[in-house]
Amino acid sequence: MLVRRAAWRGVACALAAACVHGCGVAGEGVPIKPTMMVGEAGLSPGQFSYPRAMDRDGGTVWVIDKTARVQQIDPATGECLRGWRMPDWSVGKPTGITVWRRGETLRVFIADTHYHRIMVYAPEPVAADGRAMRWGEGMRLVGVFGEYGEGDGQMVYPTDVAVLTDGPDREIVRLYVSEYGGNDRVSIYEPTGEPDGYRFVRSFGRHGREAAEATFSRPQSMHIDVARRELLVADSCNHRIGRFTLEGALIGWVGGPGRGAGEMMYPYGIMALGDGTALVAEFGNSRVQHIDLERGTCLGLYGVPGREAGHLATPWAVTMLGEQAVVLDSGNNRLVGFRLSRGRLWAAGGEGGRR
Repeated sequence: MLVRRAAWRGVACALAAACVHGCGVAGEGVPIKPTMMVGEAGLSPGQFSYPRAMDRDGGTVWVIDKTARVQQIDPATGECLRGWRMPDWSVGKPTGITVWRRGETLRVFIADTHYHRIMVYAPEPVAADGRAMRWGEGMRLVGVFGEYGEGDGQMVYPTDVAVLTDGPDREIVRLYVSEYGGNDRVSIYEPTGEPDGYRFVRSFGRHGREAAEATFSRPQSMHIDVARRELLVADSCNHRIGRFTLEGALIGWVGGPGRGAGEMMYPYGIMALGDGTALVAEFGNSRVQHIDLERGTCLGLYGVPGREAGHLATPWAVTMLGEQAVVLDSGNNRLVGFRLSRGRLWAAGGEGGRR
């Protein structure tokens, strides 16, 4: 019974989003002026087959597509620096990836959505002979947690992981995991003290649409605004962004269904900029919106639906590389970089939300 209900809610949300885009609902933005555009449709390294998860790591970008391939991409060249395929993919592919780095220590957290678990990867030691890595080399699985179910430490369709660190030392002190499929909530995990081990602490939220409490309908992605100590949640099928304390108390909602400035249709990606604003990738409106989190006002709209340069098609994620915003242009199988208007730059306080 639970499987059917969860599967139907996921399908219903996806069909509704596809209809919004396919039925010609247009954004109010303008075409992007790309500063970078890499990727194309295909199955070779550096190519994508509908990518739908992305995070940054310094000057590189990590992407997962619907063939369950994980790739680390150099955005300057489009080259795949390393990549592998997830061990299981027949029933579905991941929808979330989060990269954490402290010095030379790297961890890649993957929300293995349809297998109801979080997979944790670490890099293999670099070959002593300096040989370039082949496909499938360079990363090893170091941890797995979660199983199917609605109980403590269980998951139904996890979508994303947000990493909270302790500040200057950047030690991981907490993970947040979002879920959908009737089990719409955010769960908190903390390190066990064992290498790459995490224990369930508690959950907050439930499935629903109410504005006065923590209710979600497919919370698709999260980001931590480090400067303001807030957890931002892209509540995609409710067409809004939730602001929460790090303990899960609701601060407020931003957005609402629509195509105008300040409104949203299926926000799938969220990136806090550390200055009280955030970038939102809207799957349904095929655009990126820059929003003021306190006022709920729009500071800029980037992209219009389409296939040409400067157009977007069902974007799933957005991030920042230095002063350049990068959107995962999923329907066009590419990464697109652009500059924010009004001289708005990514503030240092925004770093660390997903890493």
